[in-house]
Amino acid sequence: MSPQGELAAGLHQAWTRKLAQWWAHYNQEYLGGVLRPPQIRLGEGERQLGLWEAELRRLSIGLHHVQQYPWLEVMETLRHEMAHQYAHEVLGATQEAPHGAAFQQACQRLRCSPAASTRPGEGQPEDERVLRVLKKVLSLAGSPNEHEARAAVNKARRLLLQYNLDVVELDRERGFACRSLGPVKARHTSHEMWLPMILHEFFFVEVLWSPTYQPLSDREGTVLQIYGTPANLDMAEYVYAFLSGLLQQLWAAYKERQGLRGEGQRQSYYVGVLQGVHGALRDQEQHLHASTALVWQGDPRLQEYYRYLNPRVRVRRGGGVRATPAYQDGVVEGRQVRIHRPLHERREAAGGLLAAP
Repeated sequence: MSPQGELAAGLHQAWTRKLAQWWAHYNQEYLGGVLRPPQIRLGEGERQLGLWEAELRRLSIGLHHVQQYPWLEVMETLRHEMAHQYAHEVLGATQEAPHGAAFQQACQRLRCSPAASTRPGEGQPEDERVLRVLKKVLSLAGSPNEHEARAAVNKARRLLLQYNLDVVELDRERGFACRSLGPVKARHTSHEMWLPMILHEFFFVEVLWSPTYQPLSDREGTVLQIYGTPANLDMAEYVYAFLSGLLQQLWAAYKERQGLRGEGQRQSYYVGVLQGVHGALRDQEQHLHASTALVWQGDPRLQEYYRYLNPRVRVRRGGGVRATPAYQDGVVEGRQVRIHRPLHERREAAGGLLAAP
């Protein structure tokens, strides 16, 4: 066997072991360990993401699926096939249609979609309308006039707040979904912990650092996941991209002004910027509440959805950073940050979305 073939074979064995480990985790986490372990293998076909073969007691996940999709989407498929196994072996649905009532019940237990696809559905019409309005309003925020830009951003946030208040008060259908943001890493820095805090406190999403896996490098890590309506997910993703790219731009300019060599102060500066952003958004929020009497108390159904998917969430606090001059300067600059550009497309490159204050 060639070195390339040996490497591929080794990865395939590692992927099969990981699938078995995550199968065991979901079996215990959601089903109380009632399922017996099946044979788990990588399927060679290009069309099927996954397959449960009851007669063989064999669960297959497509090799191309593991190679080409994010791991947490592969895990959605794994739970979908586990639901077939549960419906057959625990609920005794041997004569039922493949996606019948027993399977639907199993999907509820395993927190997975009954649809044979990992891709989320479209948002509600009301979500799409709100997004169109927000895009139009935020397009005004590219104005070179700072007061006009700030007014446009304030209006966009007020619209988003009013939208969410109306949705909760009228108990409209939400259409919640989950989305991953940012890189998969074994360890996340202090400034990366500030980003989800900002999204959670000011942009109507729940957040979680979720364990995941990178098949191509055979490495474990965590990734940021956000939960909310399609409109709120799109807005939060835009803000995440905006702030992530802006940090790099501001740091490059700060290094040049200060004549700094190396990256030793970068983390302190990043944290300072994001703490400044957090403070500015908090001040804006307080002003908005005082001037409009709009007060956000949270969405109970979103929290219910979040807890349904994550029944054993643990809160972990990260460490801080020293209050260095770079940190203090970052706080000052962060309080001046404004969101300047419209949300053009989901997952657009961050560099095209940013403007310095």
